[in-house]
Amino acid sequence: MGHSSRTVDYVVGFLREQGLHDVFGVDGANIEDLYDAVALAGAPLRALVAKHEFSAATMADGYHRASGRPAVVAATSGAGAMNLVPGLAELRASQVPALALIGQPPAALDGTGTFQETSGLAGTMDAERLFAEIGVFCARVTEPDRIVEALPRALEAALAAPGPAILLLPKDVQQSVLGTWPERIARVGAPLRPLSAEPLRAEAVTVLTAARAAGGSVAGGPGGVVVLAGPGVIRADARAELAALSEALDAVVAVAPDAKDVFDNTHPRCLGVLGPSGTPETDRRVAEASAVVVAGHRLPQMAGGALREQLKGVPVISVDGGEPPLLPADHPALIRLTGPVAAELDALARALEPPATAPGAAPAGAGAGQRPAPATAAEAGSDPAAALDLPTALDVLARRLPEDANLVVDAGNTGATTVHRVPAPRRGRFITALGMGGMGHSFGAGIGAALATGAPTYVVAGDGAFYMHGMEIHTAAELGLPVTFLIVNNNAHAMCHTREQVFFTGDYTFNLFRPAHIGAGVAALFPGVRAHHATDAAELDRALAAPHDGRPVLISIDVDPHQVPPFRPFHTNR
Repeated sequence: MGHSSRTVDYVVGFLREQGLHDVFGVDGANIEDLYDAVALAGAPLRALVAKHEFSAATMADGYHRASGRPAVVAATSGAGAMNLVPGLAELRASQVPALALIGQPPAALDGTGTFQETSGLAGTMDAERLFAEIGVFCARVTEPDRIVEALPRALEAALAAPGPAILLLPKDVQQSVLGTWPERIARVGAPLRPLSAEPLRAEAVTVLTAARAAGGSVAGGPGGVVVLAGPGVIRADARAELAALSEALDAVVAVAPDAKDVFDNTHPRCLGVLGPSGTPETDRRVAEASAVVVAGHRLPQMAGGALREQLKGVPVISVDGGEPPLLPADHPALIRLTGPVAAELDALARALEPPATAPGAAPAGAGAGQRPAPATAAEAGSDPAAALDLPTALDVLARRLPEDANLVVDAGNTGATTVHRVPAPRRGRFITALGMGGMGHSFGAGIGAALATGAPTYVVAGDGAFYMHGMEIHTAAELGLPVTFLIVNNNAHAMCHTREQVFFTGDYTFNLFRPAHIGAGVAALFPGVRAHHATDAAELDRALAAPHDGRPVLISIDVDPHQVPPFRPFHTNR
């Protein structure tokens, strides 16, 4: 027994069977049949319309990073499809699984110069070639019956890589009546990886046991084991296993900036953040370590890449799930455990004998890279009535963050300072996109995170990012989401301005703006948003403490565009 209906009805049935209930996108002529099918199918499926296709992709991004569940992106042809490019590129670079369904003009009109044609015929751009470079999978479905095979292949590729898998769906194919399909659609999952061979794990345990005996980790002296943890641990939902391994090794843990929440930032074992927004303390501890565990981390440039040279002379145990760290191929003492990250961490912890002595005091510099939040607004600065600077504002935010919050941070000077200064919520998520580093990513990602978890969500972004994609605040208002947007207004593309001052003559700028009043402007523009401007620490504290009333909150603050963030290349070159 089977069904017979439109191709898009099959697509929707497939999504429902996979538990992919949320479709983020922007409607349009060549994807409207899919939206029609979602409406006919009803709950639990829902279509969530963004203001811009880039933000639709970042909503899927934040949705996954907050919950671990993949999402669906849907967009029409032409400019709608092209607007997806930077968002999908971030999903690829940050290894976020998603299924992107992109409408195309009718296949019957290919080669005729039809509106928004990207078939590659008659001199037109070839969308399949373009998206094949961006996604982990791309196929153009030109025959209705091919959808039954293409959908599971795409989703399996998205989960296995992980990354975005893209299907290009011509409008006439979407509308075509499909032949019958089975009553039950099979569930698709990522292929299972086996644990590494026992002799390899035994070799790793021997190295780590000797390194632990060399001492030093928690006491702060030379020797011992340092763990460098990255987003692969988050993807594997392996935070508990990482914590258990750090205890078994008596090791300190440094976290990637896009994985700050992989380890309790307030724990005595937490060294702080890796990379240019971190502190030299992490580099020192790695240089003195007897062994290093690289857990779910490839060590890209923005998350510890400068450490790669130091690691040449140190035994390295890589727990990578098949994604090797970016170390030299001739590294003399690299042991790779390529099974599932959670299982490999757990197996290591169980194989290690308990340490001979109880963990000592917190290491020197423990918690470096995130200053403890002050107890009161007055303590956030010397004078709670003084004009805000960014560190003071972030200290106030850190104190007000609920433990289960999602904190979503944008790029630029604002992002570098927030990553350096604000601890990750202990039971929530700290989300920042370092793959493509697209400004404005946080607005859609914050909305996706709030939809995925229902938890209070805080977005920290600069005014430049706001001007790019801040109108997604309207989407948050339409959906009634508990998102607080903290807009740091320095009337500048501040990181670009800082670079002008640090790396060039500094006697010109392209990156300072005339003053704008963002809080007042949003309050007038969007009645569904509670928006205002805070001028000092006490006022910001009150605004953050005010209860949500079913509306998003926007708080703007003014800061100095000349303030140099805690980003090591800037301070090295000043």
